Amino acid sequence: MRVVFVVDSVADLKQKINTIKSTFGNDIVFIVKAHFTALFSTFGLTTNAVYYNNLSRVMHFTLNKLNAEDTVIYFSSLSLNNGLLNKFVEKIGNGDKIVNVMPKYNWVENSCNSVYNVYVKSLFKTKDSMASPKLQYLPAQFVDELLSSNIGNKLFELKPELVTTLQIEDKQLNKELKPTVKFNRFHLIPIIIALMLTYALILCLMFFKPNFFVILTYVFLYILDLTLAIIFQCKLKFDLRFLK
Repeated sequence: MRVVFVVDSVADLKQKINTIKSTFGNDIVFIVKAHFTALFSTFGLTTNAVYYNNLSRVMHFTLNKLNAEDTVIYFSSLSLNNGLLNKFVEKIGNGDKIVNVMPKYNWVENSCNSVYNVYVKSLFKTKDSMASPKLQYLPAQFVDELLSSNIGNKLFELKPELVTTLQIEDKQLNKELKPTVKFNRFHLIPIIIALMLTYALILCLMFFKPNFFVILTYVFLYILDLTLAIIFQCKLKFDLRFLK
């Protein structure tokens, strides 16, 4: 069995590598985030590939050079313990099904995920499984199919008979399993637009007599700005889960 070990954190890295080796063996492909490469080299291990914000592409190209095998994908930002690994190995069983690790989402997260999946389905005709990208088992046949399209597609929703799911209840693990979209300068765009609309509306109300058409126009523009903000957030979430 092959392990694709994504180094996106160096916390307790040596211990995590040893734990993975003792559980799955020594066939490990290390894909290292760019700013950890110098530190990773001090462990005396071979870096198979380096990524910046293009993890899916780098992983695809790296695995495409190798024979398709049963594969475990693991991110070092996820803490490991015997309880989690034992349950994960038990779910793998005879290895003929994909194993997804599913964090527990609260009602707010479930509502946001529903909106996000409307965006995903409108583009790709299928939904995001919402499983964690940080720990997953893929049978060799499925790896081969993914390499004919894109390895990032491993997170799309599949027929239930092809997948087995490990549900996680632990609060800390749940937090680590969920990739979080970080605030960046592009989030300011809809905020700035909303402020400009508000400023323009105030000027209109100050200098012109309010009328239904003007108010309706601004309501429409606010709704449009909010819609664009939601679409942009959904895109960022998709890119983080499937591409980066």
